[in-house]
Amino acid sequence: MEILQYTPDMVTPLTQFYNRLIAEVPHCYPVQEVEMADAVNRIFSGKDDKQDDSHDSETAFVAIVDGVVKAFTHVGLCRVGPKANREDAGLIRFMGYERGTRTAGQAVLEKAEEYLKAYDINRICAFRSGYEYRFYHLEYANLSNALDHVQALLGSNGYNCLPGWVFLDWKNYEVTPMPSPIPVKHSVNWVQGRGQLPDCTVQVYQENELVGECCSVSGAEFSSHPDAQNWLHTLWIDIEGKFQGKGLGKYLLQYSLQEMHKVGYRHAQISTSWDDYRALLFYSNFGYRVVDRTYAYEKIFSE
Repeated sequence: MEILQYTPDMVTPLTQFYNRLIAEVPHCYPVQEVEMADAVNRIFSGKDDKQDDSHDSETAFVAIVDGVVKAFTHVGLCRVGPKANREDAGLIRFMGYERGTRTAGQAVLEKAEEYLKAYDINRICAFRSGYEYRFYHLEYANLSNALDHVQALLGSNGYNCLPGWVFLDWKNYEVTPMPSPIPVKHSVNWVQGRGQLPDCTVQVYQENELVGECCSVSGAEFSSHPDAQNWLHTLWIDIEGKFQGKGLGKYLLQYSLQEMHKVGYRHAQISTSWDDYRALLFYSNFGYRVVDRTYAYEKIFSE
């Protein structure tokens, strides 16, 4: 087994490795070499495939056995903590290894830690929201439960599981039109994003005051794979405080799904933080079903 620092000529075996790794991860689709190259492009160009918090000093390591990539990790530095007292931390932007090759996974993890410790950091964050590859899962996703062997490796190396996100699907969704619980006026705004079908933001007003908003995007925002085109991903539902508890959130989500179904969407996806049981209760009784739970991880070396 060889542990090598990633170079652009490794993109073909790396892409093949990634596609094998994520085969069972919800909303992860096979990627093309050009997409993988873009994702790791920052290592060499200083540019990123996604806008997020600042991070730098990136590199990646691969474990190769008989010419085949068996493990991979993409690391760098990020800034953590309150704005007034932010500090550098190590970042494992992505990591994986093939089941049954724990030795390879351990080797790239140790190599990553050795590299990051040279920057005099006292913690490493793994799969932190906002740093994921665009094509990995959906917005806010951390390390998927489907990659339980990667979760186990991190845990066995002193990484603590942190709060994450719950993802819910509703395949072939159908909604029944319902009246608004309070008198409102609607604004439906369509924007062409990365998908064949447009993104949609529905806003409701009462006496010219914005009282609620639901924003959804095409699943193709995160993946170029054809199967992502029929999915919509609801990014947020926001109801102004004094209008909460009146059923307006249910109405707004129903109305948004209805409008997006008209233009061709057939499947819906939504997420919530792991401990927002009120939202989870709402979504799971609305028609969605949990398909994945993802978690961030952190290892602290000194206080």
